[in-house]
Amino acid sequence: MCGVNASRVGALLRATQPLYVVVELLVAAFVPGPYSLVRSTISELGVAAVSPGHAVINGAFVLFGATLALGAVLSRLGRTATVLWVIAGLSSIATGLAPLDTAPVTHLVVSAPVFLAQPVALLLTGLAARSRVAAGLGVLSTVASAIFLLGVVPEAGGLLERLALWPGYLVLGVLGVRTLARASAVRAG
Repeated sequence: MCGVNASRVGALLRATQPLYVVVELLVAAFVPGPYSLVRSTISELGVAAVSPGHAVINGAFVLFGATLALGAVLSRLGRTATVLWVIAGLSSIATGLAPLDTAPVTHLVVSAPVFLAQPVALLLTGLAARSRVAAGLGVLSTVASAIFLLGVVPEAGGLLERLALWPGYLVLGVLGVRTLARASAVRAG
């Protein structure tokens, strides 16, 4: 794959990242029991006894983790940011393959890196793109992740997880679409 095509594919893969948030919200909407986006963790959606969509969300962890990692490798996001996005993607894949209810210890071990890598990757990506919004969301993500991992506000664990991760998916989507639009404008012009 030549550099231009690889870059375009990377941008396309990044542009799909916001779809993860849509999948998560859809799965959460069909949980029959008490599930709260503020209190309940994302991983609880992958538990068979909690969510009828457990296979969908675990599959989404794997699919979007793979597109996250591959999209980063094929894009020009900076070396350190790329490594961190790949770590986040691999952590997401492993999280989906080790659901909380079937492999709780493994799940906790393999899911932790996404909360360390993704917020910092977002911050670095925002700085490299010279985007104050993306960098600011990177700071928000990093702070939310630290509070979540420290367990300071357990009653808001779900909200903290989402503040730690969702901004990365959304920013990558915007940057991916922007890259594709620029490439189309160059081809058309």
